[in-house]
Amino acid sequence: MEELQSNSVPSESGHYKEMASKLRELARQFRFSGARQELLDLAARYERRADGLNAATAASSDPDHR
Repeated sequence: MEELQSNSVPSESGHYKEMASKLRELARQFRFSGARQELLDLAARYERRADGLNAATAASSDPDHR
């Protein structure tokens, strides 16, 4: 069961990265700077979450960190 969870993390990370990319694309279409900035901020949060998942996965697979 633990292997199944570790395999789903990169998939989750990829999903967050994909969503961040779509949010940035959408932000480029907004003419109101406030709304555009909110979307860019949200995209940045998704990127950080993906990076955190990647870091957690790397740390859990590194035998020195156990």
